Amino acid sequence: MKRLKYLIVPDWRRYVPGFLFCLVFAFIGRNLDRLIRNYHEAGMAWATFLWESAQLNYVVILLLGGILIRNTLPIPKTLLPGIGLARPIIKPGIIILGVHYVWADVVRVGGVGLALTVVFIFGTAIVVMWWCKRRGVSDGLGGIMGAGTGICGVSAIIATSPVVKAKPLEMAYAIGTVLLFGTLMLFTMPYIGTAIGLSESQFGAWSAVAILNTAQLVAAAEWYGPESLNTAVLINVARIMFLPLVVLFALWFYILRTGKQEPDQKINKWQLVKDKFPIFILGFFVLVLLNSLSIGALGGPGIAGSPFWAMDSAYTWCFAVGFAGIGLSISIEDMKKAGGAAFRIGISASMVKMILGLGAVFAIGSQLLRVSGS
Repeated sequence: MKRLKYLIVPDWRRYVPGFLFCLVFAFIGRNLDRLIRNYHEAGMAWATFLWESAQLNYVVILLLGGILIRNTLPIPKTLLPGIGLARPIIKPGIIILGVHYVWADVVRVGGVGLALTVVFIFGTAIVVMWWCKRRGVSDGLGGIMGAGTGICGVSAIIATSPVVKAKPLEMAYAIGTVLLFGTLMLFTMPYIGTAIGLSESQFGAWSAVAILNTAQLVAAAEWYGPESLNTAVLINVARIMFLPLVVLFALWFYILRTGKQEPDQKINKWQLVKDKFPIFILGFFVLVLLNSLSIGALGGPGIAGSPFWAMDSAYTWCFAVGFAGIGLSISIEDMKKAGGAAFRIGISASMVKMILGLGAVFAIGSQLLRVSGS
């Protein structure tokens, strides 16, 4: 029993009200999605406009509804801890999505995603850090902006900040910038993709390259379609795995290369990699392996009543709770913190990566990016 106590956060009760609020909000959003879809299938013109033209599914309902609630109504402070806890629920959903893949998908789509990751994700981090150094930007801001615009937004900023000794104000600017551009891309890229005729798999790859935060890219990909989500998640797994390497590069670029390491300072690089590695990805690969083995007792996502079918039915609820948390966490005041050098770096890196990434997915085509799941 003593060991079990260590698994429970001592002040867990303060998370309950906000998390329950997100659960109820997610339930409402999912049911509004179903209601609009049913009326659309029944031939109601207004529902067809909302479903097809406005693309008003549960993703949009939860994100826009959450932003509206957060910025127009006084949300009690007692709800904020639980709302923050709801966002990471997207990660169990990503793990469950492992049942959609087999190793052939990992090799083919993951191989393409790995190439895109090396060029656009890791390449962005290196170029931004080098450019910031040349322009006289502080090591702290340059390091966290390189990681944030290159890998996975806020998570990368938090992971890199202790290494480059970023100041609290620099972190506020960087996080505000990442949130601002991630939100803008989330709400514009699906419409751009539809307008230029991107296939779902192409959009999934493009969003995985261009959108900074994992939660925001999952939201955009789910908004665009199921094939888009499958491709985006697989490529996102490849890019997240580069997070420890980017932190190591920042350590070398700003500390070891320049001789700024203190004489008595010992740096365990292997421990640093282990500390920064996203453990949840291992669960994703375990389910990919089990699905690839075609174990009859587990079934598959398309076999009604099987364990994998039940898991596949649950991932959208994980996403719904996470999207509710994202929407309710997007504060206009927080995004106003973007400014100065962080804003200039963010807009330059994000726009270049988005445009070049679009050209890359057009050149690659749909076939190499499509997840077969069989």
